[in-house]
Amino acid sequence: MRKLIIVVASLVVLVLFIFQGFQQTYPLPEPETGRQSTATGEGIADALDAIYFNVPILGVQDATAERLEADFGVDTSCLSAVYGRYTDGRFGIADVILVVPKAGQETAARDLLVTIRSSRASLFSNYDIYGSSELAQNGVIYTLGDYHVLLMIDNTEEVRELLEQYIPV
Repeated sequence: MRKLIIVVASLVVLVLFIFQGFQQTYPLPEPETGRQSTATGEGIADALDAIYFNVPILGVQDATAERLEADFGVDTSCLSAVYGRYTDGRFGIADVILVVPKAGQETAARDLLVTIRSSRASLFSNYDIYGSSELAQNGVIYTLGDYHVLLMIDNTEEVRELLEQYIPV
């Protein structure tokens, strides 16, 4: 009788473990494409997470006005906001920087991004790590709504699509 109770109890536990393995899974939510954001930074964090999900480069840091001033020697007083990430350069380059210029300061904001791109290109002209020199020299600067964007990263077209997906204009 005791063996029968142990066998039945074991079967009940086994059945419970089997049914736990068949729990319903839930799909991850899709990004909202109808979301409107006008230079508020809404959606940028999600876009950056998607962009850097498969970037294996170490030394990635958040872009802030203070860091851009310290690392590249640029004057960020023409900007009302800075978003993005960039690498410290020791392991390659994967830079995505978005800036929002103050009213009437669009040219100064674009010049700031050109200065950053030139700084990176001159840095990597002395030592080229994983094609960083070419990425910096061919860095793309463009406008996306209220944002001015600098891309120095592999798969530029894919990154542009992600930014447009998460930051509708």
